[in-house]
Formats: sequence, structure tokens, C-alpha cells
Amino acid sequence: MKKIKYTAILIILLILGNFFRLFIEEKNIPKVEINEEIVYQKDEAKKENDLSKTTEKFDANNVTFEELLKLGFTKSKATKIIEFQDEMGIIQNLEEFGNIPRFGKSGLSQARKYLFVDREKIKNPTINYKGKNFKKYNINTLDEKKLQILGFTKKEIKGINEVLKNDKIYSNIDLEKIIGGKRYKEMEKRIKFID
Repeated sequence: MKKIKYTAILIILLILGNFFRLFIEEKNIPKVEINEEIVYQKDEAKKENDLSKTTEKFDANNVTFEELLKLGFTKSKATKIIEFQDEMGIIQNLEEFGNIPRFGKSGLSQARKYLFVDREKIKNPTINYKGKNFKKYNINTLDEKKLQILGFTKKEIKGINEVLKNDKIYSNIDLEKIIGGKRYKEMEKRIKFID
């Protein structure tokens, strides 16, 4: 009989303890309030970070990935611009963006809208762009894709490849014979003949 009393008391204490625990947990549930001011702040922050409505233009040789995204460039186009900066060193004019594979006319149009090339700064790029300079590539080792990115036309690439099948291009004189003197002047900052 005593065992039944102790068992009953134990069961009653367990049930009361469980109700007491639920009662305490219910009081500790935090009340959640929706604050519409936070949504407003997020919208304001988005407006502050959106530079697509700005009239300010950014230097194509200094613009960052984040700035390009804020200007409304897609991640893909922003990545291509940054990779192109790395490949070229210094960008001489915005038309060079047209040499980026799958960049398209819309990308070039957007670049013209938000970017510029500072003609004075590129005269002395090492000082004005923290050590950046025009990257030079050995004309004898470039493939067709790289020649196209550097800005050579299909006709010029064909002429270069014909010479490279049998020989090397040893100097600026050899290259001028293929692409012409005026065109060589445009490309000379990007080309070298030996490593």
C-alpha cells in the first residue's frame, strides 16, 4: 500500500513539475514586433548604394568590382571588366572593352555611360595608377583569341599567323609590314618581340 502511495505522489509531482515548466516557458517566450522602420532603412541603404542614376563617371583603370555592381553592371560583365583590367594593365580607351569576348554592344554602351579613361593619367601610368602599367605580350607566342582581345582585327590576325607558321616576327619593322605603320603605333604599347 505504501508503494502505491509513493508511486501516486511521484506521478502527481511529475505532472505538477511538467505544468510548472510549461508555465515558466510560456512566460519566457519573447514577443516579436515587426518594425516597418527597418524595411525603410533597407530601402534607403539600397538607394544610397545604387549608383546607376548617377551622372558621375568612374575611371576605367581604377573602378572596382563593387562599384561596377553599384553602377548596374551584372556580375558577369563586372567580372569581365576586372579580368580585362588585369590582362591589359592599363586601358587606353573604352572601345577596348569591345574586344572582351561576349561583352556585347550593351556592355560597351553601359561602359561608355558610366566609365571614362583619363588621358592625362595614362601618359604616366606607373605613378598615377599605383605601379600599374601597360602589359606587353610576345607577339610570337599569342594565340588567335589573345590577339583578338588585344585588339587585332581578323585580317591582321590572319597575316600574323601566316608569318608565324614559317618564321617569327623579330621587330617592329616586321609587324609594321603586316599591319601597317599607323596600326602599329596603336598597338606598340602592348607588343614585344622577345621574352
